Amino acid sequence: MVVPEKLTPRQILAVRCPVCLAKPREKCTLSTGKPCLKTHLDRRLFAAKMSRSENFGQATVRVVREATSRTFDLLFHHR
Repeated sequence: MVVPEKLTPRQILAVRCPVCLAKPREKCTLSTGKPCLKTHLDRRLFAAKMSRSENFGQATVRVVREATSRTFDLLFHHR
């Protein structure tokens, strides 16, 4: 796990903010809708939990691949 203080802004903005639901590459917003000067702490912690080798694009492909394989298993599973 990476220490949140050592993350670059690019690494932090690569994940969705769990607080304000800002999309990846978008800045966090306050409850008033105005942009935050800093990202939310939860977003920095979430970015720190992501492994360095897996960026947002790779994570998206992994999630889609897992969902697709489960769907095909359900559709074509014969008993």
